[in-house]
Amino acid sequence: MCNTTHGSVMATLITMLAAFCPAYALTDAQLIALRDGYETMRQAQFLELAGQPLVIAEQQPPLGPGRALYTRHYSYSIYGFAIKVFWLDEEQYFADANAALIDNCRYYLDHPQARTDRDSFYWGTDVLCRIVEYFGSKGSRSPGRLSSEAEDIIYEMMWTYCNQMSRLTGELSPEFEQSQTWYIHESENHHIQLFSTLWHFLKLLRDHPQYRDRQFDDDHALTEHHDAWTAYSREYLRQRAKNGLFVEIANRGYNMATLKGIYNIYDFSPDPILRQRAMYLLDLYWATWAQEQLDGVRGGAQTRVYQGRRSLFGAAEGLDGVARYYLGYETQHPLQYNEFTVITSEYRMPLVVMDIALDPQGRGVYEIRQRPLGLAQGSYYANPDYRLRTDFGGILRYSFCCPEFIMGTLMCSELTREKWTLISSQNRWQGVVFDGDPDARIFPQCQADDGKTTFHDQWSVQRQGTMITQKAADSRGAGAMRVWFAAAGLSEPVERDGMVFAQSSGAFAAVRVVEGGYQWDESPQNESGRWLRCEVDTSPVIIEAARQSDYSDFETFINAVTASPCRYSEQRHLTYRGLGGDEFTFFADYSQNPQINGSNIDYAPANVFDSPFVQSPWDSGIVRISKDNRSLMLDFNSEQVLDLLR
Repeated sequence: MCNTTHGSVMATLITMLAAFCPAYALTDAQLIALRDGYETMRQAQFLELAGQPLVIAEQQPPLGPGRALYTRHYSYSIYGFAIKVFWLDEEQYFADANAALIDNCRYYLDHPQARTDRDSFYWGTDVLCRIVEYFGSKGSRSPGRLSSEAEDIIYEMMWTYCNQMSRLTGELSPEFEQSQTWYIHESENHHIQLFSTLWHFLKLLRDHPQYRDRQFDDDHALTEHHDAWTAYSREYLRQRAKNGLFVEIANRGYNMATLKGIYNIYDFSPDPILRQRAMYLLDLYWATWAQEQLDGVRGGAQTRVYQGRRSLFGAAEGLDGVARYYLGYETQHPLQYNEFTVITSEYRMPLVVMDIALDPQGRGVYEIRQRPLGLAQGSYYANPDYRLRTDFGGILRYSFCCPEFIMGTLMCSELTREKWTLISSQNRWQGVVFDGDPDARIFPQCQADDGKTTFHDQWSVQRQGTMITQKAADSRGAGAMRVWFAAAGLSEPVERDGMVFAQSSGAFAAVRVVEGGYQWDESPQNESGRWLRCEVDTSPVIIEAARQSDYSDFETFINAVTASPCRYSEQRHLTYRGLGGDEFTFFADYSQNPQINGSNIDYAPANVFDSPFVQSPWDSGIVRISKDNRSLMLDFNSEQVLDLLR
C-alpha cells in the first residue's frame, strides 16, 4: 500500500514549479519543510505494518555444496518484526519478538557454519544492532523493550562471533598501511558487511561490564580489536572519497548493503572523527546520486546489475526507494530488510543535496565525469580476494544529463578480462533513462549465456548524447549483442533506413547497428519492452539521444540522424559525427582505444569527481558540493570535528 503525505505533496508542487519556471529557486524554508516531514513519512510507513503478527521466513537449502542453510530471510523476518513492534510500542507482540530473537541467536550459537556463511548472518546484523541501541537496557529510544534474556543472548552471540572472526593480523585484519583498505574479501558489499558488523559488535561489547575487560582467543583484548577496527573504518571512509566511491558502482541493491553499516557508524560511533567521516561519505554518495537521477530513478553507468528485472526496470527499491523519505516523494512499498536501518537513522540530506535532487530544470544540461577504481593488482581479480590498483582505476565513468534524459557509460581500455576485478567487470550497465516513467530506458546488453551474468561484456565511448558500444573482445559469458527498447514511457519504435527511432515525453532517441542487420526478438510475457538483436554480435552500435526542444519535430530528428556522417572501413574502423558535433573514431577491430575529436580518451583525469555540482581532485579527500548559492565542503582528512548538526 502506498502513502501520500504532506511531504510528498510539497515535493510534487516544488517539482511542478521548477518545470514551468526554470529560474525557480528552492528556498531554505521549502527544503527544511520537506526535511521536517521525514519523521511523518517514516511513522506512516511503520504504521502500515501495525498489527501484523510474526511470520518467520523458512530457513532455505544451502546455496552451494558444503554450506550451511541459507538463513538471510529467516533473520530478516525476525529483526524486521522486532524493530517494528518495539518502535510502535505494540506491547501485545513484545513476547513474540523477544522469543524469536532468542531462538535466532541460539540457532547461530549452535550452528557456527551458519554464523560465518557469507550469504546469511551479517546481512541483518545492522538491524539487530539498532534493536539493542534503541531498545536494550540502555537504549536511547525506549529502553527495556528488548527483554534481559534476549539482550543477554544477543551479547553472547556477538562475543562468540567476534572471537571467531576478528583478527588483528592476516587477510581479514584491519590492516590499512599496505592495503589502503582496498584489499577486499568476497565482494565490496560483503567486505564492509563483515567489518562493520565486527565494529558494531565490538562497540557494544566494549560498553558491557561483562565483556569489556575480556581477551579473545588470540590473546588480544577486546578494546584492542575495537580500536583497530575503528581506525580501519576511519581510513576506509577516507579512501572511498579519495578514489571514486565504490567499485560496485551506483548499484541500488549492493550499495544499500554497503551503506547500511556506514549509517550505523554515523548514528552510534562514540568516535567523533569516525562519525563525521561517515556523515561526509553519506553526503557524498547522495550528492552523486542526486545529480544523475530523474524522479528518484538513477541514471548513469552501473556495475553488478544482473540481467532480467534489475536491468530492465527502474523500480524504486534499495537506495532509490529510501531516497524518497529524504525528498518527500510518495513511498512505493512496505518497509523491509535493511530499509529499517536507513529510515530510522538520524542522518538527513544537506539542503544543497536536496536542492540538486529536486531541481532537474535548475540543474540544466551538463556532463559528469568520475574516476572509480576497477583494475586488479596482479592476479587478485577474482573471489574471494580482490586487490584494487589505487594508482590507476582504468575507468572513466561519463554521464550526460538534462531534464529529459540521462545517458551514461563506463569508458575503459579494451584490456583482457583478468585485468579487471570481477566486482568491477560483472554486469556493467550503460544506456539512457528517460523522464516521464521510471521504466523508460534504452540500453545495449550482451545476452548472458546463463541468463544472469556476464563479465567485461562491452566497451564504449560517449560524448554528450552520442554513445558507441561493442561487445568486448575478451568478454566472458556474453552472447548476442542486443538493445532494449522499453514499452513504458516510450513510443512504438519507428524503423527507417536500417535504424530504429523512438521518443519519450521530452526526448528523441535512435539506434543504429553499424555492421549487418538486426531482428526483433519475441519478448517474454514478464518483459515490458522489446529486444533488438544484432545479426553480427561484434557490430558497433550507435545510440543517439536528444532533447525534443532542440528539434522542431520527430521527423526533423530522424532526418538529422540519418544525415549524420558515418563511415565503416574494411578494417572495421568506424568514423561518425554525433548530433552534438563530436567526431568519433571507433576501432571495432580492437586495435586501439576510441578517439573523440582526434584525441585519445583520458582514463585518468585530474578530478575524481567532476561535475557542476560535485568537485574533487583525485586522491585528495577534499570534496566540494554546490548548487547556486549553496555549498558544502567535505574534508575527509581533517582531525577537527565540526558541528554535526545541520
